[in-house]
Amino acid sequence: MAQPAPVLPLENHQSLRERIVARLRQAIIAGDLPPKTRLVEPELARRLGVSRTPLREAIRHLEAEGLLTTVSRVGTFVTEVSPRDVDDTYVIRGVLEGLAARQAAENPDPAKAEKLRAMLAELARKTADYRLYHEAAGRFHEVIFALSGNQRLQAMYQSLTHQIARFRTLSLAMPQRPTVSYREHRHIAEAILRGRGAKAERLMRAHIEGARAVLRLRITPAQGRLRRGSGPRSGSTSRRRG
Repeated sequence: MAQPAPVLPLENHQSLRERIVARLRQAIIAGDLPPKTRLVEPELARRLGVSRTPLREAIRHLEAEGLLTTVSRVGTFVTEVSPRDVDDTYVIRGVLEGLAARQAAENPDPAKAEKLRAMLAELARKTADYRLYHEAAGRFHEVIFALSGNQRLQAMYQSLTHQIARFRTLSLAMPQRPTVSYREHRHIAEAILRGRGAKAERLMRAHIEGARAVLRLRITPAQGRLRRGSGPRSGSTSRRRG
């Protein structure tokens, strides 16, 4: 009897639209496409080597995520980061991640120590490069949610991950912020490993509030634009690589 064909990993079945979404999302999160960058469809389609139909589908998807916005008869732009966006997102982060840290501390997972110490070691190696540190920091927070054992909490956090990742990149680009962040992560991990739920929650909330304060320093109170000289400059896709 013939053997059934193996089931291939899902990533091998990503549609073209999904691949375009992933590429553009990463460029926005990393700051390669800064706020207010205009996406010129014909040029972007040419650079990506795709037709405009899947590109437009990808743009609609990213609009739903809040990363792009289309102005009628003007064009499609990377959304700006406003103080209100930051405050609304980070107050939710504080609640969700504080609870996750508390529940992770109270969850008697035998693999907890190994996972957290491995993440701390990775973070320590990457503090000199905020882009690499950003990726590791995201995984650190995901590990804490996983250790909480609360799947509903994880699902709520997942709905915000793209916006959070974008904000994290902006805050970690500030000088010395990765070093401060690593120290805060280490204290959070220590509280979790000692089973001190209330302390873990308090430290996590303080960490989130610190990140919010740093991010607010990077945007002007009046217009929500990045401060001059503090990050990548806006420009059309004809002048920068996405």
